[in-house]
Amino acid sequence: MTAHFVICHKVPIWNIPFEHTQIGVEGYRPESEGGLCASDFISHQLDSETALGALRALPVIQHELEKGDGTAPVFVSSYRVFLTKELNYDWISPALQDFNIVSPEKFSAEGNALVLREMPPDIDLVIPSPRLLPDTVMGQYSRLPSHHLEDLLVGVSCAIRSGLLNGKLVPRLLSSNTFIAYNGIFASHAKLRLDYYERLWWAVEEFYKTHYRPRFGYERRVIDFVFERVTSMALIQMVVDQKLRCASSRVLLISETGGYVNSV
Repeated sequence: MTAHFVICHKVPIWNIPFEHTQIGVEGYRPESEGGLCASDFISHQLDSETALGALRALPVIQHELEKGDGTAPVFVSSYRVFLTKELNYDWISPALQDFNIVSPEKFSAEGNALVLREMPPDIDLVIPSPRLLPDTVMGQYSRLPSHHLEDLLVGVSCAIRSGLLNGKLVPRLLSSNTFIAYNGIFASHAKLRLDYYERLWWAVEEFYKTHYRPRFGYERRVIDFVFERVTSMALIQMVVDQKLRCASSRVLLISETGGYVNSV
C-alpha cells in the first residue's frame, strides 16, 4: 500500500485532499488521524532545534518503513511542497526546474489531480527536477552571507564517514552545477530509503553533536541547508551507482502570495 508522508511544523491552513500521514516537527502534534510527532521518536532537544528543519522527520519515517517488507511505494512531501504528475524521464535535465505555484484554494480543489501519488511504471525513483546553478554546489552555498563553507565541508565529511557519500566522487559532485533541492522530498519504494535514511541520520546527528553551534547572523535552518546539498549529491550518486530508473518531477509550491516561500 502506498504511503504518503507530509511534514508539518504547524497546522496546514489548507486542505490536503488525499490520504496521507502528517509528521509534526518542532513540537507540533498533528491533529489528523494517524498523525505522528517527531518528539515521540527523537529527543525534545533535537525536535526543538530549528536548525534541523525537515530532517527531524527522518527517524519517524524510518520507524514506519521498518514495519513493512520494503516493497510499498513511499512519497514524502512538506505541507507546501509536493511532486507533480508532470515528469521528465531525462532525470538530470533541468527542463522542469520552474515551480508550479498554486494558491491554497487551487490546491484544495485540484491537488488530487496535480500531485503525483503513484509510482510510474518501471521507475525506481522520482526526484524534484534538478536546478541548474549559475556556479557550483559548493560555490552557491559559500556565496550566501548567512552560510559558512566550513559547515558544508563538515557535513560532507560526516556523510562520507556514514557511507552516504563516496569520498572519491565528492570533488566532482561539489563542483557540479546540478542541484536537487528539498531534503528527502522524493518518491521511491521503501527498501531504497532504509539504508539511505540510516546513513543520513547518522551524519546529521554527528554534525549536530560535534560541530553545530549557533552564531550571530547564522541561517536559522543551517543543518537542513547543509544536508540539502549533501542529499542532492547522495541522490545523484545513488542513481548512477545503482543504475536506478529515475524520473524528475516539476515541484508544486503552495503560496498565499503567488511568489516563492520557504517550506518547513
